[in-house]
Amino acid sequence: MRSPRWLEVGLKSMAIGGATGLAMTIFANTVSFLGDLNVWCPYLVLLLPLGGYITMKLYSAFGDSYRAITTAAIDFIHDGEAIEAGVERHKPKMKITPMMGIVAYIAAAIAHFAGASVGKEGAGVQIGLSIGELGYRLDKRLSWEGHRGRGDYYLMVGAGAAFGALFSAPVAGTLFAMTFASPDIIRLSALFPSLVASITAVMVSKGMGIHVMEVPAFQELPLTMKSLLCTILIAIAAGLLARLFVFLLEAFKEGLRKRFSSPAMRTIIPSIIAMAIFLTTYIVTGRDDYNGLSLTLLYDAMNGNGIPYISFVLKAILVFLSIAAGFVGGEVVPLLVTGGTFGYTLASILSLHQPTFAALGAIGMLSGGTNLPLVCFALGLELFGYSEPVLLFVAVAVSYIASGKKSIYQHQRNALKERVYGQS
Repeated sequence: MRSPRWLEVGLKSMAIGGATGLAMTIFANTVSFLGDLNVWCPYLVLLLPLGGYITMKLYSAFGDSYRAITTAAIDFIHDGEAIEAGVERHKPKMKITPMMGIVAYIAAAIAHFAGASVGKEGAGVQIGLSIGELGYRLDKRLSWEGHRGRGDYYLMVGAGAAFGALFSAPVAGTLFAMTFASPDIIRLSALFPSLVASITAVMVSKGMGIHVMEVPAFQELPLTMKSLLCTILIAIAAGLLARLFVFLLEAFKEGLRKRFSSPAMRTIIPSIIAMAIFLTTYIVTGRDDYNGLSLTLLYDAMNGNGIPYISFVLKAILVFLSIAAGFVGGEVVPLLVTGGTFGYTLASILSLHQPTFAALGAIGMLSGGTNLPLVCFALGLELFGYSEPVLLFVAVAVSYIASGKKSIYQHQRNALKERVYGQS
């Protein structure tokens, strides 16, 4: 007798979530270890140009599709939507393979060993996508009564489980699974499997001792007209900063492509600049927390001990250069750190409560940079323990509006227009 459909989906989602939770524990703890290694020996940053070159060669050997696994996943998800909308299915340009996750893990390890200013969720989501693809292949092979699963759902479930586990945020992971392919569509049909997988991944990773952000407690503001207006002001500034960041990053990458025909030079040049900035900062200030995840910068801001102006400017430049150089890791943590130090700086200028607006600036810039306001709202509640939801929701909504249509996941909207609505 065939089991009820919901039970079958739930068990498969638990399997994907469990495997992803295990993989995220190994990955996150690797990144944490390499970060500690950089603290012990800050001069590992001298390896940035070499690390960038090795990463470039790694992806050259396996093919550009290995770097663009998230783009391929978005295309597959929109293919499924195109079928439901009655649009002719496009032949996928790239195939997703389980090996892609292993390559993403290696590339992210190289980045953090060398001290590149990147995060971890980007590579983590790619690993989750690979696990989802592996689950889909196993399902097709082991299904006795005909395969009924859809590959796009496996990809969404794997990505959401990875995101949830990395931040110990199952609700944010669920929403990420349902919306990361395009912020304008919430795939409610994927709610149940995404929720099951995300919760399972978080529980498994917690049980295995995953390293996650431990945001310090901070005093929140009551909902008053003054706090509301101040939140809107900070959110607009964070959204505009996110827009500027995305615009300059695209322009800088395009400038490198026009100026240097060699991929090696397009990687090495920004790596050398980032290395020089970090070394100069370390020699002058003695601070070694601008490379890697730089979570201490965010923690200092939320404790009221940040350094206005300098922290957010230096971190933004190093993140900018690291991403432009092609280092693999992710943008969520860098955006949180940059937005948090930016919010702290604005609060210092305007004589506002610094820790509170550091938190709102962090979530606001993340919302503007990713174009995923609902995910960022849930992440703010789960990660920051935010108990005043109105100000937090205003921050993510206003930042999203102020940032415009472009995001670090720009392929979201382009693929949606092309595949579902037939627009170029």
